[in-house]
Amino acid sequence: MTDENTVVFWPKIVLFGDSLTQHCFGSEGKWGALLADHLQRKCDVINRGFSGYNVRWCKYLLPQLISEEDADVIAAVTIFLGTNDSNDATLNSKQHVPLEEYQEGLNEMVEYLQSAGLERHQIILITPPPCDVKAWEKECTAKGRPMAKSNKTAGEYAKACVEAANECGTKCVDLYTAMMKNEGWEEYLHDGLHLSSKGSEFLFGLLRPLIDQLTSNLKTRFPLWDQIDEKNPEASLCLDTI
Repeated sequence: MTDENTVVFWPKIVLFGDSLTQHCFGSEGKWGALLADHLQRKCDVINRGFSGYNVRWCKYLLPQLISEEDADVIAAVTIFLGTNDSNDATLNSKQHVPLEEYQEGLNEMVEYLQSAGLERHQIILITPPPCDVKAWEKECTAKGRPMAKSNKTAGEYAKACVEAANECGTKCVDLYTAMMKNEGWEEYLHDGLHLSSKGSEFLFGLLRPLIDQLTSNLKTRFPLWDQIDEKNPEASLCLDTI
């Protein structure tokens, strides 16, 4: 028998962000679930999304989630922020983060991850998506909240995210621009702000090539069932063969 204290090494991908990440294993915003399914038996996909958070708060949170000890087992980290930061400063001052501070906050988080041992190419920034203002206004009205979003402003924050990625030398998924190129992009959002099932599939399609590059060296963990020696399963399943 193998040593019961021996644990198989499982690489990890950490998804970090706001509600668009927190809900990424749900029925609508399922891009994280699609990613986990795509990488099954190769890599664990860890959801570290925090609904309502912005860059200002997340830069203090990140060091509590990823340390130097984690770097060796992390294949990639996504940072998906900006939807809350881009709220109007007057109508939603609590979540709003000025554009320059938003971009600098992304830079600081990338710098932290590098100091913890990750390479630049392992970090993927995702821009905030467009905002369907009419649909989101209905949601806000129903909940008694001010409608503090502008699609134009969302685009400005998306541009700042792309610039931050260029400055830091990380990868970037420009979700805003990619969605806006599609007629009927509003269908990619289920409430005007958060990704619908269709939008999640769209994001997964953009993210998959980058993740495939970062996980191309990872093997499927343990042999397929029809490759196991039924007379001597330990010989097929011992750690030396993995």
